[in-house]
Amino acid sequence: VQIIEGRFFVKPEAQHRTLTELMDRYTSEHAARRANHRRELTSVKNLKDFFGNPTLDQITPKRIVAYKNQRYTDGVKPATMNRELATLKKAFNLARREWEWCTDNPVCRVSMEKENNSRDRWLTVEEEQRLLAAAAPWLRELVVFAIYTGMRMGEILALTWAGVDLFRRTVTVFRSKNGERRTIPVSTTVLDLLKHKYATRPETADIVFHSESHTPLDGSNIRRALNLALDSAKIH
Repeated sequence: VQIIEGRFFVKPEAQHRTLTELMDRYTSEHAARRANHRRELTSVKNLKDFFGNPTLDQITPKRIVAYKNQRYTDGVKPATMNRELATLKKAFNLARREWEWCTDNPVCRVSMEKENNSRDRWLTVEEEQRLLAAAAPWLRELVVFAIYTGMRMGEILALTWAGVDLFRRTVTVFRSKNGERRTIPVSTTVLDLLKHKYATRPETADIVFHSESHTPLDGSNIRRALNLALDSAKIH
């Protein structure tokens, strides 16, 4: 219980290091030495203009997708979008591997765009609200968790309380798609959801998201319920 509740741990760096600190250090130590530094500086400016100055743990896949949608509204081409995402990804990689400012790179959980002027289909804010309104409570929890963490559904369904740290505001995937352990910071929305589920969890249930009989949820049932919710929300 103490591990889950996160007692006796210091506050993670990602909760007080900011995006401005990240991009300023990246610019001074790395971007300035690159041959394409002018383009990198433009990408940094665009990133700062949109995100403002949140702490690193507040940069989630959901917010990055919102950035992509806004840049497309601005008329930006997929190739430009990919360059900007690559800049943010490189900065986070340095923060994680060399500076030890964070334990996760949220950009890795957002897909790059195809550079043939086409784009992936992302939910708008309005569509997201309609989907959540149409979904059953148990499905709504899964959708919210997926949107805010960028985790694959298989990872979400396999998540156990041993991988949840409410104090550090992280969840750990012990076996990701590439076989590596991965720790993901969570937003306040996901943290509140996890706190509620932890407070109401059955003593016999180790997994976070489970059926009424405390067994793992069935993927086919989830897909069927999600398709019904999408139809009800008129999202195609």
